[in-house]
Amino acid sequence: MKKLKTIGLLLVFAVAFASCEKVIDIDLNTASSKYVIEGAITNSAGPYSIKITKTKNFDEDNNYEGVAGANVTVSDNAGNSETLMMSSPGIYQTSALAGVPGRTYHLNVEINGEVFTSASVMANPVNMDSVFVFDFTGFGDTIKLINVVYNDPAGIPNFYKHDLIVNGKKDKSINISSDQASDGSRIDRGLFYRNDGEGLISGDSVTIEMMCIDEPVHFYLFSLDQTISQSAAAPANPVSNIKGGALGYFSAQTFQKKSLVVQ
Repeated sequence: MKKLKTIGLLLVFAVAFASCEKVIDIDLNTASSKYVIEGAITNSAGPYSIKITKTKNFDEDNNYEGVAGANVTVSDNAGNSETLMMSSPGIYQTSALAGVPGRTYHLNVEINGEVFTSASVMANPVNMDSVFVFDFTGFGDTIKLINVVYNDPAGIPNFYKHDLIVNGKKDKSINISSDQASDGSRIDRGLFYRNDGEGLISGDSVTIEMMCIDEPVHFYLFSLDQTISQSAAAPANPVSNIKGGALGYFSAQTFQKKSLVVQ
């Protein structure tokens, strides 16, 4: 009898607990909108652009409208300064500012009383000696990779970014590296390309862009790649080098490119 009473009490508690449960709706739209600032100054001919947009709620579309009415200035440590003009919604362009390796560039953006700043040092360029295509075999498949060859300067921390443009379309992969384990060495860097499941084939027209970037921009791109691949331990926004609460990045970087046709 005592055992039956115990079972009865457990059933009562179970029913009471179930009656207290309620559906909890998770609001994915409570995060406040943030400004996103993206742009670069290079040692190639301008004009250079700064793009300003705003984040959206989870259930909104992915069309990000440009932010108008911002006051955007870029200056360097040589005393040059320019206020950028808006060429289209959210796109602010320089007209005379020149990018020079070794200089520090400062970005200042003012929007509706908010101020965002950033600084980036333009590294000295490291020349691409050559680029070529080679066949790589792994896991039973043979694919074509792009190889970039350059000499890393000894005794100086260097950070690199490589972009691939295949048949006029830029690959979305983030290809970054540093010389932490290869300082002063001759670098042969293979770049993997697979767009929509397809690799390089004979006849493809390929352009390789190489940028020398500073460490904060390298760290931003690394954290962005981790976020995209969801390999970060705790998903979070990429680590921006912009102060004031905006997302994105500002980079002073050297730029060069080489092109080839896949045989």
